[in-house]
Amino acid sequence: MDIKERFIRWFKLRFAILYPFGVLAVLFGNSDDDSIMAGIWFIIVGLLIRLWANGYAVKMEKLTVSGPYAFVRHPLYLGTMFLMVGFIIMLRFYYIGIFFISVMSIVYYKTIKKEEMWLEDIFKQKYRNYKRNVPAILPRIMPYRGSEKWPFSFKRLMRSKEYKVLFWMVIVIIAFHLKGEFVIEHETMDAKMWTLVIVAFILGILDLWGEFLRQRNKRIKTNVVT
Repeated sequence: MDIKERFIRWFKLRFAILYPFGVLAVLFGNSDDDSIMAGIWFIIVGLLIRLWANGYAVKMEKLTVSGPYAFVRHPLYLGTMFLMVGFIIMLRFYYIGIFFISVMSIVYYKTIKKEEMWLEDIFKQKYRNYKRNVPAILPRIMPYRGSEKWPFSFKRLMRSKEYKVLFWMVIVIIAFHLKGEFVIEHETMDAKMWTLVIVAFILGILDLWGEFLRQRNKRIKTNVVT
Protein backbone atom coordinates (compact mmCIF):
# COMPACT_ATOMS: atom_id res chain seq x y z
CA MET A 1 0.00 0.00 0.00
CA ASP A 2 1.61 3.30 -1.11
CA ILE A 3 1.30 6.70 0.59
CA LYS A 4 -1.61 7.79 -1.60
CA GLU A 5 -3.56 4.60 -0.83
CA ARG A 6 -2.87 5.02 2.89
CA PHE A 7 -4.07 8.63 2.79
CA ILE A 8 -7.32 7.60 1.06
CA ARG A 9 -7.77 4.75 3.57
CA TRP A 10 -7.40 7.11 6.54
CA PHE A 11 -10.35 9.17 5.33
CA LYS A 12 -12.74 6.25 4.92
CA LEU A 13 -15.40 6.70 7.59
CA ARG A 14 -14.83 3.40 9.37
CA PHE A 15 -11.08 4.04 9.67
CA ALA A 16 -11.69 7.63 10.75
CA ILE A 17 -13.57 6.08 13.70
CA LEU A 18 -11.25 3.11 14.29
CA TYR A 19 -7.99 5.04 14.48
CA PRO A 20 -9.06 7.56 17.17
CA PHE A 21 -10.49 4.65 19.18
CA GLY A 22 -7.13 2.92 18.81
CA VAL A 23 -5.32 5.99 20.15
CA LEU A 24 -7.79 6.14 23.05
CA ALA A 25 -7.13 2.47 23.76
CA VAL A 26 -3.35 2.97 23.77
CA LEU A 27 -3.57 5.94 26.14
CA PHE A 28 -6.23 4.73 28.57
CA GLY A 29 -6.81 1.02 27.97
CA ASN A 30 -5.63 -1.36 30.67
CA SER A 31 -5.84 -5.13 30.85
CA ASP A 32 -5.17 -7.83 33.38
CA ASP A 33 -4.80 -11.59 33.09
CA ASP A 34 -8.54 -12.18 33.48
CA SER A 35 -9.60 -9.61 30.88
CA ILE A 36 -6.99 -10.88 28.41
CA MET A 37 -8.19 -14.47 28.81
CA ALA A 38 -11.82 -13.38 28.43
CA GLY A 39 -11.19 -11.25 25.33
CA ILE A 40 -8.60 -13.35 23.55
CA TRP A 41 -11.12 -16.03 22.58
CA PHE A 42 -13.16 -13.47 20.63
CA ILE A 43 -9.95 -12.25 19.00
CA ILE A 44 -8.93 -15.80 18.03
CA VAL A 45 -12.37 -16.48 16.53
CA GLY A 46 -12.24 -13.19 14.62
CA LEU A 47 -8.77 -13.93 13.24
CA LEU A 48 -9.73 -17.48 12.22
CA ILE A 49 -12.84 -16.23 10.40
CA ARG A 50 -10.80 -13.61 8.51
CA LEU A 51 -8.03 -16.08 7.64
CA TRP A 52 -10.62 -18.62 6.48
CA ALA A 53 -12.42 -16.04 4.36
CA ASN A 54 -9.28 -14.68 2.70
CA GLY A 55 -8.30 -18.18 1.63
CA TYR A 56 -11.44 -18.26 -0.54
CA ALA A 57 -12.11 -14.64 -1.51
CA VAL A 58 -11.75 -13.77 -5.21
CA LYS A 59 -12.63 -10.11 -5.12
CA MET A 60 -14.67 -8.75 -8.03
CA GLU A 61 -13.47 -11.50 -10.42
CA LYS A 62 -15.97 -14.20 -9.51
CA LEU A 63 -18.80 -14.43 -7.01
CA THR A 64 -17.29 -16.05 -3.93
CA VAL A 65 -19.68 -18.50 -2.26
CA SER A 66 -17.10 -21.01 -0.95
CA GLY A 67 -15.82 -21.49 2.59
CA PRO A 68 -17.39 -19.06 5.08
CA TYR A 69 -19.10 -17.24 2.21
CA ALA A 70 -21.43 -20.24 1.95
CA PHE A 71 -22.73 -19.37 5.43
CA VAL A 72 -22.55 -15.56 5.57
CA ARG A 73 -22.19 -12.89 2.88
CA HIS A 74 -19.64 -10.76 4.74
CA PRO A 75 -17.39 -13.01 6.85
CA LEU A 76 -14.57 -10.43 6.90
CA TYR A 77 -16.83 -7.90 8.62
CA LEU A 78 -18.07 -10.62 10.97
CA GLY A 79 -14.47 -11.46 11.87
CA THR A 80 -13.69 -7.78 12.43
CA MET A 81 -16.64 -7.44 14.80
CA PHE A 82 -15.31 -10.37 16.85
CA LEU A 83 -11.91 -8.65 16.97
CA MET A 84 -13.44 -5.40 18.20
CA VAL A 85 -15.50 -7.16 20.88
CA GLY A 86 -12.40 -9.07 21.98
CA PHE A 87 -10.32 -5.94 22.42
CA ILE A 88 -13.14 -4.09 24.19
CA ILE A 89 -13.35 -6.95 26.71
CA MET A 90 -9.57 -7.22 26.99
CA LEU A 91 -9.15 -3.50 27.67
CA ARG A 92 -12.31 -3.29 29.83
CA PHE A 93 -13.71 -0.47 27.68
CA TYR A 94 -17.27 -1.61 28.34
CA TYR A 95 -19.32 1.59 28.14
CA ILE A 96 -17.18 3.23 25.48
CA GLY A 97 -17.07 -0.12 23.70
CA ILE A 98 -20.85 -0.40 23.50
CA PHE A 99 -21.02 3.06 21.95
CA PHE A 100 -18.15 2.21 19.58
CA ILE A 101 -19.75 -1.06 18.44
CA SER A 102 -23.07 0.72 17.87
CA VAL A 103 -21.45 3.41 15.70
CA MET A 104 -19.38 0.86 13.77
CA SER A 105 -22.47 -1.28 13.17
CA ILE A 106 -24.16 1.69 11.48
CA VAL A 107 -21.02 2.39 9.43
CA TYR A 108 -20.69 -1.24 8.36
CA TYR A 109 -24.39 -1.39 7.48
CA LYS A 110 -23.94 1.52 5.07
CA THR A 111 -20.70 0.05 3.70
CA ILE A 112 -22.35 -3.33 3.11
CA LYS A 113 -25.26 -1.70 1.28
CA LYS A 114 -22.86 0.14 -1.03
CA GLU A 115 -20.73 -2.95 -1.70
CA GLU A 116 -23.78 -5.07 -2.42
CA MET A 117 -25.00 -2.57 -4.98
CA TRP A 118 -21.69 -3.00 -6.81
CA LEU A 119 -21.86 -6.78 -6.57
CA GLU A 120 -25.42 -6.89 -7.81
CA ASP A 121 -24.47 -4.66 -10.71
CA ILE A 122 -21.61 -7.02 -11.63
CA PHE A 123 -23.10 -10.47 -10.99
CA LYS A 124 -26.80 -9.68 -11.64
CA GLN A 125 -29.24 -12.49 -10.84
CA LYS A 126 -26.51 -14.76 -9.52
CA TYR A 127 -25.85 -12.33 -6.67
CA ARG A 128 -29.55 -11.71 -6.09
CA ASN A 129 -30.05 -15.45 -5.54
CA TYR A 130 -27.06 -15.56 -3.20
CA LYS A 131 -28.27 -12.52 -1.28
CA ARG A 132 -31.74 -13.98 -0.92
CA ASN A 133 -30.43 -17.25 0.57
CA VAL A 134 -27.39 -16.21 2.63
CA PRO A 135 -27.56 -13.75 5.58
CA ALA A 136 -25.30 -10.69 5.65
CA ILE A 137 -23.71 -11.14 9.10
CA LEU A 138 -25.48 -13.84 11.15
CA PRO A 139 -24.48 -17.19 9.56
CA ARG A 140 -26.98 -19.72 8.29
CA ILE A 141 -26.76 -23.31 9.54
CA MET A 142 -26.40 -25.17 6.24
CA PRO A 143 -23.98 -24.02 3.50
CA TYR A 144 -25.28 -22.38 0.36
CA ARG A 145 -25.07 -24.82 -2.56
CA GLY A 146 -25.59 -22.47 -5.50
CA SER A 147 -22.93 -21.12 -7.89
CA GLU A 148 -19.32 -22.17 -8.51
CA LYS A 149 -17.13 -23.49 -5.67
CA TRP A 150 -13.35 -23.68 -5.28
CA PRO A 151 -10.99 -24.91 -2.54
CA PHE A 152 -9.08 -22.95 0.08
CA SER A 153 -5.86 -21.46 -1.29
CA PHE A 154 -2.90 -20.66 0.95
CA LYS A 155 -1.42 -18.61 -1.91
CA ARG A 156 -4.62 -16.55 -2.09
CA LEU A 157 -4.46 -16.06 1.68
CA MET A 158 -0.88 -14.78 1.47
CA ARG A 159 -1.78 -12.41 -1.36
CA SER A 160 -4.49 -10.92 0.85
CA LYS A 161 -1.79 -10.03 3.43
CA GLU A 162 -4.11 -11.12 6.22
CA TYR A 163 -1.03 -12.49 7.99
CA LYS A 164 -0.20 -8.84 8.76
CA VAL A 165 -3.40 -8.59 10.81
CA LEU A 166 -2.44 -11.78 12.67
CA PHE A 167 1.07 -10.48 13.39
CA TRP A 168 -0.13 -7.12 14.66
CA MET A 169 -2.94 -8.56 16.75
CA VAL A 170 -0.33 -10.67 18.58
CA ILE A 171 1.97 -7.64 18.93
CA VAL A 172 -0.85 -5.47 20.30
CA ILE A 173 -1.95 -8.14 22.80
CA ILE A 174 1.64 -8.51 23.99
CA ALA A 175 2.00 -4.73 24.25
CA PHE A 176 -1.11 -4.35 26.42
CA HIS A 177 -0.08 -7.31 28.55
CA LEU A 178 3.35 -5.73 29.14
CA LYS A 179 1.73 -2.37 29.87
CA GLY A 180 -0.43 -4.00 32.53
CA GLU A 181 2.46 -5.91 34.07
CA PHE A 182 5.27 -3.37 33.76
CA VAL A 183 3.59 0.06 33.82
CA ILE A 184 0.43 -0.50 35.87
CA GLU A 185 1.50 -3.30 38.25
CA HIS A 186 5.16 -2.18 38.35
CA GLU A 187 6.41 -5.72 37.89
CA THR A 188 10.07 -6.24 37.01
CA MET A 189 11.05 -7.63 33.61
CA ASP A 190 11.42 -11.39 33.97
CA ALA A 191 12.21 -14.15 31.45
CA LYS A 192 8.56 -14.47 30.41
CA MET A 193 8.21 -10.75 29.70
CA TRP A 194 11.49 -10.64 27.76
CA THR A 195 10.31 -13.62 25.71
CA LEU A 196 7.12 -11.75 24.81
CA VAL A 197 9.16 -8.68 23.82
CA ILE A 198 11.35 -10.84 21.56
CA VAL A 199 8.29 -12.50 19.98
CA ALA A 200 6.71 -9.10 19.27
CA PHE A 201 9.99 -7.82 17.83
CA ILE A 202 10.38 -10.85 15.54
CA LEU A 203 6.81 -10.53 14.26
CA GLY A 204 7.37 -6.84 13.54
CA ILE A 205 10.58 -7.63 11.64
CA LEU A 206 8.84 -10.39 9.66
CA ASP A 207 6.08 -7.97 8.68
CA LEU A 208 8.58 -5.31 7.58
CA TRP A 209 10.66 -7.89 5.69
CA GLY A 210 7.56 -9.21 3.90
CA GLU A 211 6.58 -5.66 2.92
CA PHE A 212 10.14 -5.01 1.67
CA LEU A 213 10.07 -8.14 -0.49
CA ARG A 214 6.63 -7.25 -1.85
CA GLN A 215 7.75 -3.74 -2.81
CA ARG A 216 10.96 -5.09 -4.37
CA ASN A 217 9.07 -7.63 -6.46
CA LYS A 218 6.63 -4.91 -7.51
CA ARG A 219 9.52 -2.71 -8.68
CA ILE A 220 11.10 -5.63 -10.55
CA LYS A 221 7.85 -6.38 -12.37
CA THR A 222 7.41 -2.69 -13.22
CA ASN A 223 10.93 -2.51 -14.65
CA VAL A 224 10.38 -5.67 -16.71
CA VAL A 225 7.16 -4.26 -18.19
CA THR A 226 8.70 -0.89 -19.02
